[in-house]
Amino acid sequence: MDKKPLPLLQYFGFTKQPFDKNLPLKHLFLSRQISQLFDQLKLFLHRRGIALITGEIGSGKSTAIRTFLEHLEKNNYDIAYIPDPTIGIRGILNSIAIQLNLQAGYFKWQLLERLKLSIEKNAQDFNKTTILIIDEAQLLNTKNLEEIRLFTNFKIDSHTPLNLILSGQPDLIKTIYLNSMKALCQRINFRYHLSGLDSSETKDYINNHLKYAGRTDTLFGDDVIEEIFQQAKGIPRVINNLCFDCLVEIYQQNKNIVEISTLEKVLLKWQIG
Repeated sequence: MDKKPLPLLQYFGFTKQPFDKNLPLKHLFLSRQISQLFDQLKLFLHRRGIALITGEIGSGKSTAIRTFLEHLEKNNYDIAYIPDPTIGIRGILNSIAIQLNLQAGYFKWQLLERLKLSIEKNAQDFNKTTILIIDEAQLLNTKNLEEIRLFTNFKIDSHTPLNLILSGQPDLIKTIYLNSMKALCQRINFRYHLSGLDSSETKDYINNHLKYAGRTDTLFGDDVIEEIFQQAKGIPRVINNLCFDCLVEIYQQNKNIVEISTLEKVLLKWQIG
């Protein structure tokens, strides 16, 4: 019979699932890059415009952005977050309207007019800035990207009431630098690329997850952590998966410490899989 997660938690003395992708935002590990991103995003919001945030799959872009938004003063901002832009431009506009407590509409021109009037009114009457975040923006085609750029044009352009954050994988950069995207490219006044954690951050990251799960001691030797860093290239999602699979491995073997041999077995299983 397969061993279930609950016995694994009991075996290691965990109070919560270790290396869970749904780690509460308040427990996010603040790497050097994420801390720097937060500082620069604060400056961007005052300057206003269009931001481009990129990173490899699993680098923590979405989590970092959501955490940053959680700490904003809600009275100063209206926020619309689009996690899946494949719903098309009308779907995006409808989602923005709903999140801004506006009535969605069938016709695109009605949506655009309603949204722009509301965003401008909130800026002029209540000094509120609207933040639109489009995640996985590499999935947008050039036509939709251009329509989104046009949506950011306002009559009061000298003091734009809208901040747009485009977040996606590195392919998004290639798209934006196409000749047909020059107008959008020139409008971007903030760019940031999230790469992986460094070696020392990987150790702190692993210990942060173990502490959240209820262990204050480490279950991974320094040599193992270094190899996990090398194999994962510092990408948090891959680190999570490797660490959890290593814990499952030593649980099944009735061991208490992850060794290099443990990691090697996990990597072999990954290759076979």
